[in-house]
Amino acid sequence: MSSLELIAEAAAVGRSLAQRVTLNVFEPEPMVPLHHQVTTDLAMQLRLGHWAPGAIIPSEQELCAHYGVSRGTVRRALECLARDGLIERHPGRGSFLCRPKSEGQIAGSYRRFRVEGPPLDAGGRILSFSRRRPSPEIAEVLSLRRPEQIFRFERIRFVKRTPVAIQLSFVPERICPRLTAKQLQESHLIDVLRDRFGIEFTHADEYIEPALTDDYVAQHLTLGPNTPIFQLERRTYLAEGRVGEFRRAVMRGDIYRYKVELR
Repeated sequence: MSSLELIAEAAAVGRSLAQRVTLNVFEPEPMVPLHHQVTTDLAMQLRLGHWAPGAIIPSEQELCAHYGVSRGTVRRALECLARDGLIERHPGRGSFLCRPKSEGQIAGSYRRFRVEGPPLDAGGRILSFSRRRPSPEIAEVLSLRRPEQIFRFERIRFVKRTPVAIQLSFVPERICPRLTAKQLQESHLIDVLRDRFGIEFTHADEYIEPALTDDYVAQHLTLGPNTPIFQLERRTYLAEGRVGEFRRAVMRGDIYRYKVELR
């Protein structure tokens, strides 16, 4: 057997032994396009799950059956994840989980890390709001037991009536049991939690990556397709040390920039 054949055989064996990604139950949200929901759900499960780089993503056919959508919808979702560097797609072989991006650390206090741009208007337009059981990944992030409930809500945020961000948040029900969509339409989440439920956040970890708009984001933020934006993931902590809000968001890069003071 030639050296090239040995390499090909070793690669085939490696692929056969690779970990396979298994997905949790999908609970669709009404009024939100399935393409966006599939992309978001897949991204969160792959980012928050305990999968090694090179793990095999379910096939297009398997994803169609799991999500109850067409192959075109699945392909659009996979293209978005590949574009964002989360998966690699190889024709004839399938899709595989990429190695996590390297993380840099910025020296300085959290208060010196801030967004430069006009302040967000209070409240926002509610795209979805529900009280539900958390997925295993979200339950782990929020340090919840599975029977506990969460609030899941997605909002468009504005600056002087201009849409600038889309925020998807997950909050434990126990800290705000009477939270309503109306409250979130009118006020900042941090103000609602403090003024109505006596909840104070202490600090947050935030990750920021460049990304491009898909059809859903472009439509709601009135941008063109494939426009550069910021993609954010934030864990905001309570005094007890548990996460009080897990957030995934996108923000317009033509209006905002981030500044860090190093001292």
